[in-house]
Amino acid sequence: MYNSPDVDQYLEGLIFAINDEILPVLSTAKAQTTALMMQAVLQQLRQTIPVYLGYLVDEHNAMLEVVREAAAALGDAAGPEADRIRERAAGLGTAAPLPAPPVYGDVVAAHRVLGQALVDDARDLDVLQRAGDTRADAALAVLRAHWGPRYARDLATVTVGSGFLGRG
Repeated sequence: MYNSPDVDQYLEGLIFAINDEILPVLSTAKAQTTALMMQAVLQQLRQTIPVYLGYLVDEHNAMLEVVREAAAALGDAAGPEADRIRERAAGLGTAAPLPAPPVYGDVVAAHRVLGQALVDDARDLDVLQRAGDTRADAALAVLRAHWGPRYARDLATVTVGSGFLGRG
């Protein structure tokens, strides 16, 4: 019978193929370690796929607020960096939150644009901090408050088994 496997089933098949067909014939420790690392990456993908779009929607909607709050935290700080942060907030920060269930391409594109805006904000805030503007500290704290939980969630999602390869 023919069927249409989903992405998770394809990845699971690759993991089994590496284990059953490739690992037994690898003769060097380096090659075996590489194959195990490939399995770990594939397992990370399997664990990430079911939650990925939901995370992107959540993060996109949170980044809308972060862009606005970081600009507000700067107040009337002067300089081209502060102006760029306020411009990004006035433009990107006015976008509507994404609804769920998401359309994959729309979510990825919107997330990428706002993600880059936060990176650009961080660079501009660095310049403002180095110039001694303490309001940039408050604005950077807004970005960090957003990024910290994101990184923790990503780490929780992509950890395989009881830890990373070679542990546990």
